[in-house]
Amino acid sequence: MAQALRADQQADTAPEQPRTGREPVDKFQDGPVQVSIFQNPSAKGDFRTAKLEVRYKDKDGEFQTSHSYTASVLKHIASASISAAEKISKWEEENKSKTQAQVR
Repeated sequence: MAQALRADQQADTAPEQPRTGREPVDKFQDGPVQVSIFQNPSAKGDFRTAKLEVRYKDKDGEFQTSHSYTASVLKHIASASISAAEKISKWEEENKSKTQAQVR
């Protein structure tokens, strides 16, 4: 099951990520899969996206991002994807309700 990370927590398998100017609105981890949810502005209104990463240390101790996965990791990716979709869908539903209430 997915575990939520506090804003001050880092997954013990992940290095400090470079700052992109945007902070995620939510972060959680499912096994080795790290998920960050970002809110993005657009002309049609804000929307959210999820970034999934599996990080590991190579033989030289440098962090890398994996692009091929074992069956076990794929199960975590599937679970993390479902959790991210649920979180984004819940936010969209709440946001839609607020927007509709403001229009009335």
